[in-house]
Amino acid sequence: MPRPKSNREIEAMRRMIQQHLQERALATPPMLMDVHLDEDALNAFVEGRLSEPESAPIIKHLVACGYCRQATSQLVRLETETGIAAAAATSPTPVVSPQEEPGRIRRLLEDLASRVLLSSEEETVFAYHAPAEDFKPRDEAGANKESSGEDETAGKQNDSDSSTK
Repeated sequence: MPRPKSNREIEAMRRMIQQHLQERALATPPMLMDVHLDEDALNAFVEGRLSEPESAPIIKHLVACGYCRQATSQLVRLETETGIAAAAATSPTPVVSPQEEPGRIRRLLEDLASRVLLSSEEETVFAYHAPAEDFKPRDEAGANKESSGEDETAGKQNDSDSSTK
């Protein structure tokens, strides 16, 4: 078990992190806060209508601009929710269609949205991890099956030998 960190160690780590973040902020070119991506560009980006060369400057802007990241993540969530609602409203029975594999940009946006938008308490999911000792390793499970199979075949042979005598 690792030893608990002292306040001095924690403060030293905080200073190192703060220094690293300040260095990164200085390395990033300053952006004017008044300059944000327009809604049409964000919408086209979220819907995947832009080619890679067209989306590259938008991605660079999203990396540097928290406001546009937030707006983009909200657009992704809105599009996802309205797409699900529209599909449910148009057909009473769910239509099974092969799902298109999301593009690289779409996966990036969905990951970004999941990190930026915090879930409410009602949407929080808790996972339970069972300890590894609850499960039998495959080698042991396979060995048990094989040995029980050998015992059954040996028992069948003994039965057939005794019935022939």
